Amino acid sequence: MSEPSIDLVGIGECLAEFSFIGDGNYSLGYSGDVLNALAAAGRLGLSTGLITAIGDDPFQVGLLDILDEEQIDLTHAPILKGKPNGVYFVYVNESGGPSFHFLRKDSAAREAFVCQPLSELINYVLSAHALLFSSIPLAVMKEREKIFEMLAAIKGKTIIAFDLNVRRALWEDMQDLVSMFTLLAPLVDVLFVTNEDDEILFGPRDMKDAIEYYKQQGFNQVIIRRGNASTLVFGDGESFQVPVPRVASIVDTTGAGDVFNAGYIAAMLRGHPAYECAALGNAAAAASVDSRGGRAKGVTIERVEMLYRPLVKWGTFHGPTSR
Repeated sequence: MSEPSIDLVGIGECLAEFSFIGDGNYSLGYSGDVLNALAAAGRLGLSTGLITAIGDDPFQVGLLDILDEEQIDLTHAPILKGKPNGVYFVYVNESGGPSFHFLRKDSAAREAFVCQPLSELINYVLSAHALLFSSIPLAVMKEREKIFEMLAAIKGKTIIAFDLNVRRALWEDMQDLVSMFTLLAPLVDVLFVTNEDDEILFGPRDMKDAIEYYKQQGFNQVIIRRGNASTLVFGDGESFQVPVPRVASIVDTTGAGDVFNAGYIAAMLRGHPAYECAALGNAAAAASVDSRGGRAKGVTIERVEMLYRPLVKWGTFHGPTSR
């Protein structure tokens, strides 16, 4: 088999994003959890590609412009005639944090594994160093059994990263998602979770107990993001906490977790140990919160490096020159 030609492939849905800017007004952008992560990964020097399907509605041109701007390979992201793209709204809730409202029924992305031969998708992912996906495609994409077939085919050849990223509205019964852990655990190399994800599924519990639970399920590397609290990591045979950088200005935390994933994977592909991967993820997430929208427009290698170094106090991120 030839050497991988792309760093990171993502499976996911691209959405038109309407962000609340005050006085009843919204600004239009384009986002989605994996799109956010791929955009951030590109800013950290990784080459990226996307498995999805794109609608031919009025958002198509703007979405394709953004994907081109982010230099994301779209050889496995066909445009489907007569299908819409998903849409979501980001607004401020009563506690001052972001809340989301999605309109994604019958979106083109649901057809991603229906309209493309599985063998071609497997070969595409085998051409990558790493694959990132979340529970969202497991919930919304048709013929999701093909995703598991893909994971089995690439296990041990391409690094597999899974972000739990729980969305209540996508699951009639949350136990349907929990029941997939026994299928996912032997296939996934790194599991990303937030304390909020875990609480939705299992109720309030100590996060150390949560890590122990995921370990018992068979996940070998578990990362629990906790907002501005330290990140919990089980990896390299030990558990530890990784501090989060303090930033002076927080404009929008939308997509910060996605950016963390990109930072973690970028460091992982450069051979960093788990502690440094989580530190790079925390630094990348911190660099993303001073701009609006989920695509990490404020992330640069230089800025992330500045936030990363105090967390590790040695070494540097072995990344390429910023593009």
